[in-house]
Amino acid sequence: MTSGLGNISLTGLLGGTAGKIDTDALVEALMYAKATPKRQLERKITEQQQTTAAYQSVNSRLQALTDAARKAADSDSWQVTATSSSLSSVSATSIGTAATGSSTFTVLQTANTQVSTLAAGNEGGILFAGADETSTFTLTIGQGADAVEHEIGGLGDGSATDIAKAINSSDSGIRAAVINVDDPNNPGGTTQVLQLTAKSTGEKNAFTVAGLDVGATTVVAAQDAKVGVGDPGSGGYTISSATNTFKDAMPGVTFTVSSEAVGKDVTLTVANDTAKIASTIRAMVDAANGAKSAIGQLTGKGGVLQGNSDVRSVGENLSSAISYGGPGGVSFAEFGIDMDKNGVLSFNSSAFTAAYNADPQAALDVIADGLAKTLRTTAETASAPITGTLSHSITAGNERVIDMGRQIDVWNERLDKQEDQLRLKYIAMQTSLSSLQSKGDWLNSMFESMNNSKKD
Repeated sequence: MTSGLGNISLTGLLGGTAGKIDTDALVEALMYAKATPKRQLERKITEQQQTTAAYQSVNSRLQALTDAARKAADSDSWQVTATSSSLSSVSATSIGTAATGSSTFTVLQTANTQVSTLAAGNEGGILFAGADETSTFTLTIGQGADAVEHEIGGLGDGSATDIAKAINSSDSGIRAAVINVDDPNNPGGTTQVLQLTAKSTGEKNAFTVAGLDVGATTVVAAQDAKVGVGDPGSGGYTISSATNTFKDAMPGVTFTVSSEAVGKDVTLTVANDTAKIASTIRAMVDAANGAKSAIGQLTGKGGVLQGNSDVRSVGENLSSAISYGGPGGVSFAEFGIDMDKNGVLSFNSSAFTAAYNADPQAALDVIADGLAKTLRTTAETASAPITGTLSHSITAGNERVIDMGRQIDVWNERLDKQEDQLRLKYIAMQTSLSSLQSKGDWLNSMFESMNNSKKD
């Protein structure tokens, strides 16, 4: 086609654009730009998680120090050791106040529980004839001024079975049972007895029965456990216990006898266990070094918590606990604990043992009541599960991560919608361009045909 402007051609008007636009790449590039706030949140989450992990690392070290210091401050950790010469028949334990030394005694008897029986006859016979709702009998526990009477009612028909029920329903401290036993007057036959048994051993739990038609026979007498030395009439002594366990017969020492020990001489020895005590103190020193090392690495140059004053102050307080010394300004080095110029603690067990043997109470005062309690307080103030300063930081950090995670969820939803909208938009645009391209191609074909006809 020609005109005053020359041949008309639409070739290149659209440049063959339709179908050649990479809408996926275009949408991806646009969405990457739109997702910048989301990526910033993701970086902040990573940073916060690293910070929280650092707090947790320090916190776990401080909790370990809290536990070690608590044990070192506990007087039970400083206890002397009580041992028995007859380990299989007499066991012994002690607390920190026990004095060192040894004692030999003879186990004279073990504690018994009283057992009594009442003959009930072949039919579990009547032990209270004519019993009614008002009938009672008496169980008396103990002797003399300490005796306690229990009036037992609800005897039913007065039979052994009903009386056993009445006793077991009371708070007398006596258990009752009807037992079928061999009948001594009828070989091969049986008879019944009502058996009464005290719930606890010892003479103070002996009992008597009054008010029944049948008398009680004591089969096993209530008895205290007893140990002794020599003849009490000639300067010797005995020690009694309602149970087989003796407490404070030797101050701070508890020992338990068994039937195998009766008639045997047993020696109890109380001795200082300095190796055990030294091990407890060394564990505390190691835990303090572990906490200080973690704090130094994480708050130092390049550390995740670099410059964090709260965490750094905890390490400084731990160092101060050592450098300030014990009560009255005493140096912990006198008891084997020292700190070098780099703040690293050391423990000399030989120096500690010498100081402890010279004055056990002073060692207890300086280390347990002094250093251990100070270290525990410092560590616990920072690491206590709920109230600790580091625990607060960990909780706050976790909450921030959760909050940013929620923000990311919102961004994901928003970006998904925007991406869908962009794809729909560019699909529509591409469809329009494709239509225009098709029309352009048709027009070009028509113009070319017209131009060719003109030439002919």
